[in-house]
Amino acid sequence: MHSLLITLSPRLLGALSEHPGLSESIPFQLTGLMVVFTALGLIWLVLTVVGQFFKRTAPAPVVPAPAVTAPVPVSAPDSLPPELIAVIAATVRVSLEGPYRIQAIVPVPAGQDWAHEGRRQIFASHQVR
Repeated sequence: MHSLLITLSPRLLGALSEHPGLSESIPFQLTGLMVVFTALGLIWLVLTVVGQFFKRTAPAPVVPAPAVTAPVPVSAPDSLPPELIAVIAATVRVSLEGPYRIQAIVPVPAGQDWAHEGRRQIFASHQVR
């Protein structure tokens, strides 16, 4: 193993003694830290510049006024408060960005939502032949 390192980098290994002490290894460690932090700083700078470029070139989103629609039918009218129905309708409007019609709002029984989401992801990952 030692002979492999010498053949790969004789200059680097020639700069250190066989068993470097603390006073010899600290400058190498500090140099390594400076290189790492400089690289991280440059990556941060590049990402900031690219982010500013995309912010300036992206068109501002146009949000049309929501259309007046009929009340949302709910399968169990007394189970959901009207504020929750309004929040769900607003979320659908923002998510779909177009005309929509809510047919029904059906609460999912507690404890089954994660199982349904996992099953949905598994089925979505399969390729249809």
